[in-house]
Amino acid sequence: MKSGWTPLLVTLLTLAAPAALAQSAANGETLYKSICISCHGLPPVGGAILGANNPSLIRQAINGLVPDMKLVVGPLGFNDAQLADIAAYIATVVGGSQPPVTTATDYSDLWWNANESGWGFNIVQHASGNIFGVMYTYAADGKPLWFVLPGGSWSSSTVFTGAWYQVVGPAYTSPFDSSAVNATQVGTATISFIDPSHASLSFTVNGTTVVKPITRQPF
Repeated sequence: MKSGWTPLLVTLLTLAAPAALAQSAANGETLYKSICISCHGLPPVGGAILGANNPSLIRQAINGLVPDMKLVVGPLGFNDAQLADIAAYIATVVGGSQPPVTTATDYSDLWWNANESGWGFNIVQHASGNIFGVMYTYAADGKPLWFVLPGGSWSSSTVFTGAWYQVVGPAYTSPFDSSAVNATQVGTATISFIDPSHASLSFTVNGTTVVKPITRQPF
């Protein structure tokens, strides 16, 4: 590949990109130095380029935007994980940061424990991968109780953790009173997904930890 393509690589890598798959910059370094370095050198771009982490644009370059790149990479190309790793490595070299870890699986659904009917956990997963969770259950006195998980972060592609709040508000039969709405953080919650339909919900309420196996509720 001609060295003249280096500015194009800079442009591709510095465009804004959505959050990528969980990445290994170490593996990306191995791949970059075995193939890409012959044309792009090290460091791969000049200057302090921030946010250089875009696997999809690297794929576009290899698959036709820059014909010479496909010749160097070879007919098999890179898979999605390899592209993500290469992008992560380049980001560390040029001073950009790796994107937050997220997941490719959409877990949005109503989840429950089939052996414990009467309570459940709603998961709404946004396009960004962030999760908003709502648990409806009962207190020790049998009264309804609501908890919310209003966002958080992925520590891996299957483990999501965030602050856990208990919420109360005015009765639906009364005029709405915003001053009666209150959300109090009582701990943290972690969802550990085993597969697309099975998970473990662990949460802490005022120092007491509860762990519940949950599954998608079938309809």
